Amino acid sequence: MDIAGGQIQGARRRQEDAFAIETLADGARLVLVADGLGGLPAGDVASREASAEFVRVVREQSGARHGQAPDWMRNAVREADSHLQRRQGSAPELAGMSTTIVALYASGPNASALSVGDSYLMLLRKGMLYVLNDLHREGSALTSCLGAQLRQVWTLDALKIEPGDRILLATDGITTLAEATIKERVAGAAHAQGAVDGVLRAIEDAMAMHQDNATVVAMIVP
Repeated sequence: MDIAGGQIQGARRRQEDAFAIETLADGARLVLVADGLGGLPAGDVASREASAEFVRVVREQSGARHGQAPDWMRNAVREADSHLQRRQGSAPELAGMSTTIVALYASGPNASALSVGDSYLMLLRKGMLYVLNDLHREGSALTSCLGAQLRQVWTLDALKIEPGDRILLATDGITTLAEATIKERVAGAAHAQGAVDGVLRAIEDAMAMHQDNATVVAMIVP
């Protein structure tokens, strides 16, 4: 499986997105994207530390082989949320920091996914682009996030990956692009890094006045 990630800052003062691409002890792959909430303190800290804690828990529990991947991911999101709340209690300048997260665990043709907030999990299969996850958003307001109000967690316990699938994890900065543009840039790429670069370049070319940070992780199945 070919995997790559990248990000742009857009028109924002700082980069508040984070992403991770990990190979676990059993050879499984774990990828995630997190979007620290702008307008609140330390969105960059929230996304970075929640990502690191999520990876740590999944790596630890998968190594111990207790339970299954969906259990590890649900435990990981609770631990990441608790970590952010502890950090807020110990450092007043971090009070209120929050982040979204979307993650995918893939082992062979079997995958599990989880998301909180409004970051995207997309699947391009046989020319059709699907948004797989529910978005926790009403209007411009999030209804669930890590660090402040973990009220909803979307999970997909079993996803069968097929040859030729192209999977995209992205923060909501990608909404600058029309679906047709995303499909074109992802389907036309020879490899994962090309898909990431193509999507990010299209966002930059759109020159949206208030362009948000944008982060993309692409997975291409041979």
